[in-house]
Amino acid sequence: MRHVAGTITHTQPLTAGPRPRGGHEIHNDGSLRAWAVGHRPDEVARAVSRDGTAEVTLVGACLATAGELRAAADAASAGSWHSAARLPGSCLGIVRAGRTAWIMGDRAATVTVHWTVAEGTVTWSTSACALAALTGAAPDVVRLLAEVTTWGVEPGSDGWFEGIHRVPPGSALVCTPGCPPTVQRLPLPAGRSFADAADALRHVLPDAVGRRALAGGPVSSDLSGGVDSSAITCLAAAHTDLTAITYIDAAMAGQDDARCAAEIAAALPALTRHLVDGRRTNSRHFDELTAPGRVPFTDTPALSVGMLGILGAQLAPAVAAGSTGHLTGWGGDNVLDAFPSPADRFRSGGRVAALRDAHWFARDRRGAVHTVLAAVLASGRGSHPKALADLAAAVLDHPAPQRILPDAADAARWCGQLGAARWLTPGGRTALARFIGARAQSADPTTGPGALRERLALEATGTEHANLDTISRARWGLPVHAPFLDTRVVDICLAVPPWGRRHPGDFKPLARAALTGLVHHRVLDRRTKTPFTGVYDGLRANAPALRALLAGSVLAGSGLIDVTAVLASLDRTVNGSPADLGSLHTLIAAEVWLANRAVHLDAWWEPATSREALR
Repeated sequence: MRHVAGTITHTQPLTAGPRPRGGHEIHNDGSLRAWAVGHRPDEVARAVSRDGTAEVTLVGACLATAGELRAAADAASAGSWHSAARLPGSCLGIVRAGRTAWIMGDRAATVTVHWTVAEGTVTWSTSACALAALTGAAPDVVRLLAEVTTWGVEPGSDGWFEGIHRVPPGSALVCTPGCPPTVQRLPLPAGRSFADAADALRHVLPDAVGRRALAGGPVSSDLSGGVDSSAITCLAAAHTDLTAITYIDAAMAGQDDARCAAEIAAALPALTRHLVDGRRTNSRHFDELTAPGRVPFTDTPALSVGMLGILGAQLAPAVAAGSTGHLTGWGGDNVLDAFPSPADRFRSGGRVAALRDAHWFARDRRGAVHTVLAAVLASGRGSHPKALADLAAAVLDHPAPQRILPDAADAARWCGQLGAARWLTPGGRTALARFIGARAQSADPTTGPGALRERLALEATGTEHANLDTISRARWGLPVHAPFLDTRVVDICLAVPPWGRRHPGDFKPLARAALTGLVHHRVLDRRTKTPFTGVYDGLRANAPALRALLAGSVLAGSGLIDVTAVLASLDRTVNGSPADLGSLHTLIAAEVWLANRAVHLDAWWEPATSREALR
């Protein structure tokens, strides 16, 4: 699987240990060594500062020019090591300044760094599975359990495997001689006004799309008709001809998205549009899961495995056209829109405005106004650690959650149980409560519930985009790009507080302010978002395969969930109940991943060559 790995040591030679199988060495300075697996030569870029004291190496979708890369190296030499994290693109960054090394992914978790340390050597990788293969670490099934049965419980610095650490997005792994490895947060950009962010986004987003569109070779894009994919398609069409794909099913045909996509395609002569109808391609959600071993392996559980059939049909025109990169609108919801956050506004001092926002939000979601107002007031007295401690107690003390479906007041809360908590066994409740209680000990007491939800949603989107890219490369040889998830784009948009990006009665006003005149006007006139309800057709058609998968659940075999309760939830969901749909999808992804882990040592690592051993 495509990844980057390396070692850092200051106490022993670097030639003794194994190297990534099939890896190409991209760095070796005597203490820091790194290999890229599955990357082309043009996906590795390096620059040394003018004074020779610092260097920057980027691996992945690095879109920076030689001049921008050299400027980042010069900045690192002057002490601003984090400048490399804000270069164009989405990639791994390795910075050396003096004898200190910083290893960093991106802010949206499309590239994440994992690490472990033994006998004075730090081994790191963008693949947690690679490190698990090296150390023999087992999957952290309780973390998986938390993903399935709760919301708002963040992973923190723990990875998907026991003993494998994760560098949280927006942070760097720092290694200095004589010091243990540490994780350091990158400084957040200064806050922006809505108008300032719109002006900056008007330059940075078209640049992010344009550099990809002009990278060489044919390109393709999603054109769902929604704001995000349509904006990316329009921006790309300003630079090159491209294949644009609209996917519909029985539920989506005739909806606003499909009509808007057709109008945009008619207005842009650079587009060759393909309308893919799932009714004709016989593609549905949860196809191709009868044999998990044939599902492309990803580094983390991937929700995209529930869309393999749809993705195959959707991307077929791009593959047939020889596309060298497929552009998507992934991340647009995260950066152009915002989570409702009246509690955060209340905590920041804007109490009157916050209560007004809460009243509007409750009416918009058809919730009880007094319940939302009470939750906002409670958040002013609460904190993230206390909310987690309360959740741990609720998981332990209550065999079933009191509410099955979320309500509007959850917008003012940090965390909670999902309806799937009904699946927990007594042992599962105990293990989960212990896990959440440990998170409470390290949680940030200053973060508001909206900020927490927004960050976790961004990380979930970035991680799932990375999984989609892995699946698409493995199965169809097609890289997938998400310009909205570039750190520069994320930094600009999230520098505006949520209540500045979200306006009552409006839909993604930041997109309209930034992109008017750059994209087809129909894109920015949208005030609706088409619901995707075709998932129930796929559930019904593939219910036998899903029952077989869930009947052999690893989480159930570990004594954490009751498989009978899970299968009962599947039956209800097949018949149209929405209560457990999200949890079932997450559990299916987790079980496919657990059944399909490629963590055998010889699949990931190989001995150093004799030539390397003589160095």
